[in-house]
Amino acid sequence: MTNNDQVNKLFLQFKGKNVTVDLRDNNQASGKIIAIDNYLNIVLENENGIETLKGGNVVLVSINE
Repeated sequence: MTNNDQVNKLFLQFKGKNVTVDLRDNNQASGKIIAIDNYLNIVLENENGIETLKGGNVVLVSINE
């Protein structure tokens, strides 16, 4: 595995956490992050099931305490 294959540690801090994600179209998505990569592509688990968010649409990720 090269350094390019490793997910940025700053992004990994969100994995397994309940978050709110602000999107470009002024919508929000909430849930627990089950996967994230270096492009900020996110897979959320929420009450509706599994939701996939494309990194180019992500504006802000905030952890829900």
